[in-house]
Amino acid sequence: SSRREDLMAESSGGDSSTSGMNVQEGQSQRDQRTVREALRFFFSPEGNVFREFILEEIVSFVDASGREASQEVMMALGLNNLPMPSLLRAMNPSLSAEDKRSVQQMRKLAQFLIGDFEGAISPSGDALQRNSQRLRTLIPVIREYAPQLREFGSLLGVRLSEKAVSRGLNWASSRLVRQ
Repeated sequence: SSRREDLMAESSGGDSSTSGMNVQEGQSQRDQRTVREALRFFFSPEGNVFREFILEEIVSFVDASGREASQEVMMALGLNNLPMPSLLRAMNPSLSAEDKRSVQQMRKLAQFLIGDFEGAISPSGDALQRNSQRLRTLIPVIREYAPQLREFGSLLGVRLSEKAVSRGLNWASSRLVRQ
């Protein structure tokens, strides 16, 4: 098979390593075109509903992941059995079954979107490393949309802050109602 590839490459005027590079370059160009088109739609007026949906899903995922991580740290340090002030419990509620399912689904979706199809269906992260070069080739396209991505990131921060403030206000109002 490799001999056949060498012969085909020679007949087309190149060697097998050159043809392999051409395939990679072609994939890179297709990836860039696809990402550019997706970002163009995502940040267009037509993509507004989709953008809002994705924003809410990311906020839920980041919030649940943060709570999960802080709870894991508390357990690792042996602090999970200590009494916690009610405000801290209110700001960092336990993950519901839905939160856990959402975190798992978003991790699989992220793996799938970066092309780690095997990782999306199995726990191995080896494919993630194989795709790092492929992702690096998308950096120029990402830079084209840097202002829109910064704005989207700011909205994400605002929505996460709103979620935390809402928890704090709910805690405070529950204290006022009791008295």
